[in-house]
Amino acid sequence: MEQPMVRADNVHKSYGATPVLNGVSLTVERGETVCVMGPSGSGKSTFLRCIHNLETIDAGRIYLDGDLVGYRNTRGRLQQLGGRETCRQRSQIGMVFQHFNLFPHMTVLENVTAAQIRVKGVKPADAEATGRKLLADVGLAGKAGSYPRQLSGGQQQRVAIARALAMDPKVMLFDEPTSALDPELVGEVLAVIRDLARTGMTMIVVTHETGFAREAGDSLVFMDEGRVIEVGPARDVIAAPRHERTRGFLSTIL
Repeated sequence: MEQPMVRADNVHKSYGATPVLNGVSLTVERGETVCVMGPSGSGKSTFLRCIHNLETIDAGRIYLDGDLVGYRNTRGRLQQLGGRETCRQRSQIGMVFQHFNLFPHMTVLENVTAAQIRVKGVKPADAEATGRKLLADVGLAGKAGSYPRQLSGGQQQRVAIARALAMDPKVMLFDEPTSALDPELVGEVLAVIRDLARTGMTMIVVTHETGFAREAGDSLVFMDEGRVIEVGPARDVIAAPRHERTRGFLSTIL
């Protein structure tokens, strides 16, 4: 049987004495768009950071395409990956944050090509060709020579998406990608993510945009207090949530 693209088994994570993830289990199939919702502090962002191995989990397992994230299993014992192996694994996971994190001293095209050249060893000419295509895909073909400060927030976020896609990831993680944007700019970023879903890219999207989740999401996961409270088809969960906590949360944002 084909492995799911992402599988989390009973994942726990604490910061000091404060538990943030309390036994999170989730399966994301290939080509699936999973939308994650929940109140502030429910563990959504931490969960994404654990998948990306930006945070080390305290217990449980996370798998990417069948491989352990952050570890290797050697004769039944777990060994943490070294720096080079960690970078290689992270390069297979695209992540787009709330804030765009573009390099301000680099042009848009340089932002998109830098990791291809430095991490993957792609020839500069090939990286540039890929970068220009991706910028065209996100509607920014004419901004290749611009600097981030010359762009709107929505344009900067679209550059961040192109930069993540340039690494040809197996899965894309979006951590509330529109939360830092002015309302009139939200639609242009969601349109890019919606188009990406149609291509069959596997995605996990933390969002409060119920319209987007209803239209583009295959599944919706509701988290609270570091736990998965409800999972189901996105349209069904939004229309008729089964859990009282999910109903209460959705009533505040619909």
